[in-house]
Amino acid sequence: MPLPCPELLPGEGFNLRRHRPADREAFAAFLTDPEATRHMAFTAEQKTPQGAQDMLDYVISAYGSDHEVLSLTIADAADDSYLGSIGGTATDTDGVVEIYYTVIPGEQGRGLATGAVQLLLAYLFALPGVTSVRADVTTDNQPSLRVLEKLGFQDRGPVERDAGEGELAHVSLTGRRYVRDADAYEA
Repeated sequence: MPLPCPELLPGEGFNLRRHRPADREAFAAFLTDPEATRHMAFTAEQKTPQGAQDMLDYVISAYGSDHEVLSLTIADAADDSYLGSIGGTATDTDGVVEIYYTVIPGEQGRGLATGAVQLLLAYLFALPGVTSVRADVTTDNQPSLRVLEKLGFQDRGPVERDAGEGELAHVSLTGRRYVRDADAYEA
């Protein structure tokens, strides 16, 4: 079952909002930057300008439908510019949501990812039935690991994921699985 995608979640200095066609250029610039996406499980096709545009168009077209995708732009609160993306998907395990987050080069290192994940956690744990949130991260992505640890995620050990197919396909990933349980979040 898809997770509902909010229109807007206001943060401090940034907002999480639904993607818009105006985000295409910045989204494509990010996805076609090999250094920026080296830790991400996107396919080679998705890391092309057309692939990035197709992926964003798919997500935008899915809003409000039976196959809605919880994927949001991290936008600057002052000028609404694209700073990154964040989102999640329900897993095969009841109550477990897997999240992702990205921040464009030049905006990294100022706490934006931490704030965005914190805001998304509050939203997800307010949804009925969400019992835990997880993130699979490559071990050499130290900034991402620090975000998760700072927010109380627990390292649950190694993970190896096979490539996925479909509109939002991904390549295989080897790393660590981090989990934040709703009970610990509320405590």
